[in-house]
Amino acid sequence: MSQGGFLRRAVVFIFSVALICAFGAEGLCREQILVGSFTAVKGKVELLRGGEENWGRAEKDMPVYPGDKVKTGSKAEAELILDDGSMLRIEEKTQIEIIDSKTEEGKGEDGRKNILLNLGAGKILNNFKKLINKESRVSVATSAAIAGIRGTEFSVEAVENKTEVAVFEGEVEVSSPASFEKDAGADLPADEAGVAPQSVKVTQDQQTFVEKGSAPHTPQELTEKMRKYRESVVAKFHERVERNREKLDDIRKRREAKIEGMKKKVSDMQERNQEKIEGLKDRQKEDIKTIK
Repeated sequence: MSQGGFLRRAVVFIFSVALICAFGAEGLCREQILVGSFTAVKGKVELLRGGEENWGRAEKDMPVYPGDKVKTGSKAEAELILDDGSMLRIEEKTQIEIIDSKTEEGKGEDGRKNILLNLGAGKILNNFKKLINKESRVSVATSAAIAGIRGTEFSVEAVENKTEVAVFEGEVEVSSPASFEKDAGADLPADEAGVAPQSVKVTQDQQTFVEKGSAPHTPQELTEKMRKYRESVVAKFHERVERNREKLDDIRKRREAKIEGMKKKVSDMQERNQEKIEGLKDRQKEDIKTIK
């Protein structure tokens, strides 16, 4: 075998290890703040680690970090629990990014929380724990709207340039990042670009929608479709939220076991690849002797 051929094969082995490291073995390959973990995965659910390019399969108990993206295929769904006990249900054909999620250390329930999710497309159902610290910020953003939460249960659906928010418990403030251009003569506060941000408060059993570039519509009662969703999906999700909060310590332990399992998988792969590389080196030496 030529030296070039040997090097090419060696690179393939090393690269395969790098791919596994990038996706599954976060605890071994990098130090990051954990956000939470998957409590349920059904169908084709994929996970893209922050800063990476390759999607991989999501699994139950797999850890989640800031910057990670999750997407679900047709008839697929997933549920995540954050380390503060908040939960997300990701419906089919949805893509979401966990931009940030952290709680002030050493403060317990009184600590300041900062959670920001970006919903690219699809639908999510959220149950966030009540925010005690007034400086806490929890938001779900789409291309058309931002939903700010003070501890509540609600759904957000983004379809093209329209976002729909329905509240089943608590209160959500829905705003448009740049709601609309100021009409001539309208008595509205506006920035230098002439854009006036607008927001509405959506309370229990109400919903609203926002079209990109427009102000949120006045909240209305839940539609028949949304009431059926509350009865068939939200009620069961709420029960799982309560059960999982009681088992949060066990969920964290399973996540740690998952991370340790991924570490071992990478370690074993590295050992096997090293053995193969050493074998290639020996073959190269034998080839050189034969040529001489």
